[in-house]
Amino acid sequence: MDIPAGIVAALALWPTKSDGAQHAQYLTDFLAAQPAPTWPGTVREVTAAHWVRRPDLISTAAPILRWAEDEHSPDMLYAIRAVALTALKHGVLLHTGASDPAMRSDTDLMSWTITALRHRGDRAWLGEFHTPPEIAEAMNRIAIGDKPPNVSSLYECAGGTGGMFRVAAQHLRERNVDPRRWTWHLEELDPLAAAGAAVNFLIWDLGPKATVARGDILSQPDLYARSCGDRAELDELRDRLVGRAATAVAHLRVLRTLEDLGICAPRPPAGESSQRAA
Repeated sequence: MDIPAGIVAALALWPTKSDGAQHAQYLTDFLAAQPAPTWPGTVREVTAAHWVRRPDLISTAAPILRWAEDEHSPDMLYAIRAVALTALKHGVLLHTGASDPAMRSDTDLMSWTITALRHRGDRAWLGEFHTPPEIAEAMNRIAIGDKPPNVSSLYECAGGTGGMFRVAAQHLRERNVDPRRWTWHLEELDPLAAAGAAVNFLIWDLGPKATVARGDILSQPDLYARSCGDRAELDELRDRLVGRAATAVAHLRVLRTLEDLGICAPRPPAGESSQRAA
């Protein structure tokens, strides 16, 4: 399940967004033409782009994304590309390619994907029952009301892929309240559902105060505090790595400038010995 769910997630998270997803058909044609061996790298690049933004959410989404780091046989690569083509054919970029987050929040794509892939018996064993949108809308009307505050918070301890939060965010937008100003915290036992929720939070643009924690609330009542601590550590790691990368880029730019001015010799081609390079 992790590979098809991860392909849908990567396409849904594709960084390019446009008004009304007008670029979707062009991008679909471009991606559909890519050879099979390129798809794991494509998923890795999309994952890396979002890891820089929200390392905590991408870490939670790892169960459906980390397969892209593995080596795959030609047959598996063929199957991966076939799944990607199917997702593209059925308009994944149209559903998630709009620059307006309200349009991207019209559907819980990850819930549909994970539910469709999972056997009915597995869903029953896990106690996985997704709340119908109509019921979620009624519950949000009761919980939030027709005059929601500009700043508040929502917490759900068995949130699945976040369907209740999607409806709540749309409820706020319809009343001119920005969901990014709210605090959203979801907890979920199933790692695949939690991964889907993390992806959804990015697609729906719930903002910087949206968090997902994977665990059992009955045995881990401090999940929220743990998730905040984990996020702080991941943000610190991200900042260190980005800082090192920026320093390396700056050094390369200085070297290129010195080479252009003839102050230092050009760098040797890749593959030459370190002795000759020195």
